[in-house]
Amino acid sequence: MKSDIVVVGGGPAGMAAAWAAARSGAETLLIERYGFCGGMATTGIIGSILGHYLNEKEPAVAGFLKVLVEKMAELGGCERWEVAFRKYGISFDSEILKYAAEQLLCDAGVKFLYHSYFSKAKVNSGSIDSIEVVNKSGTMNIEGKFFIDATGDADLSCFAGFEYTKGRPQDGKTESMGCIFKIAGIDEEKLTEQTVNEARVKLSKLRSSGELKIFNEGLGGKGSTIRKGERSFNMTRYAGDATNAIELTNAEIFLRKETFKIYKFFKENVPGFENSYISAFNINAGVRETRQIKGLYTLTEQDVIEGRKTDDSVAKCTYWIDIHCPFGRTINTHLCYKECQTSEYCVMLDKYRDYLPSKDKLYPPDNDWFSIPARCLIPERAKNLLVAGRCISADHKAMGAIRVMATCMATGDAAGAIAVTCLNEKCNVQSVPVKKAQKIIEQLGGLF
Repeated sequence: MKSDIVVVGGGPAGMAAAWAAARSGAETLLIERYGFCGGMATTGIIGSILGHYLNEKEPAVAGFLKVLVEKMAELGGCERWEVAFRKYGISFDSEILKYAAEQLLCDAGVKFLYHSYFSKAKVNSGSIDSIEVVNKSGTMNIEGKFFIDATGDADLSCFAGFEYTKGRPQDGKTESMGCIFKIAGIDEEKLTEQTVNEARVKLSKLRSSGELKIFNEGLGGKGSTIRKGERSFNMTRYAGDATNAIELTNAEIFLRKETFKIYKFFKENVPGFENSYISAFNINAGVRETRQIKGLYTLTEQDVIEGRKTDDSVAKCTYWIDIHCPFGRTINTHLCYKECQTSEYCVMLDKYRDYLPSKDKLYPPDNDWFSIPARCLIPERAKNLLVAGRCISADHKAMGAIRVMATCMATGDAAGAIAVTCLNEKCNVQSVPVKKAQKIIEQLGGLF
């Protein structure tokens, strides 16, 4: 198979990249390992969509996110854009997102290759000539003029031989994984303030004793569901390297087991959950961090907290440095910063405390945003490869801010626009005229 632009991975970044490229006139192929798009929004049933909120008058992200929200709203799976962007998190129906995203991409002219797993790249002097995928047909060779790595884990970049980092520099530990699940059949009218408070007290005791490996005592909400009587829950943690197949497998088994324990607690102890049932386990563990490419520029903690802007900005981000404990701890700890109250030994607090961010310096300035430069999407030495999503070039701390779905979609829009610009200008990614790519982003309704 051949295509002008080949996008590997159909998650938030990959969907946006394929849509942006195809909408801009390029022949585009999207390769996805599952039989549908959405990535963490569908396989991980993660919600709400975060990273778009600037204030109630204007969003920081639009582009593909906006058309996706509008399409989901049309299908009854989300609030309309004019309402949704004014909220910190955009709730949606993850099943509707599968269909809505696919229809948008079909309408844009994207070609699909589902059930296909990237396995190998043929590289010549920094240029990817072709990639190999494995599927029910065996192995298939895919040729492209430009490739976009939207795997989330920088799989294409890594196996093509481009440099990357993984985790924090001191020990290579990455943010812990998690598992979002859904419970339906809830009588939400019974969840009074008193009921919720009593449940939280019980959950807090189970958390403190270690009987439940949860990092909060919440009773779920409307994240990746908007259905009456159904809630999505984000409570679990598991430490591990999600690029290691054995560790990822162990994570899946542990997280499902923990999910069922949490569900059993709700059903047996919380009024309103008597007739409830698990309506969805995630298909894929919620992976927060793995590889980051070494790009022409590496986004840093200071870029985030100072709200730095760049001339080659291709996306805005308003999110904060949200690092879930890389040791997977849940007792007396929430996030990874200097003020962590863990009673267990922590090498970071002992030897590298100065590296850790401060609790009061995690956010961009109020009502402000920081730039994601085009350079963060371009691997060093690459000639026809771009990267979009959480695996762009960022250090461990900045990565905690750019990993959310709206921002991933924005970098997807940008990668698609840059690829089209390179195609039109007959140049490689190192010498892309960014102003022309920014013009395409603008035409697609994107913000930068």
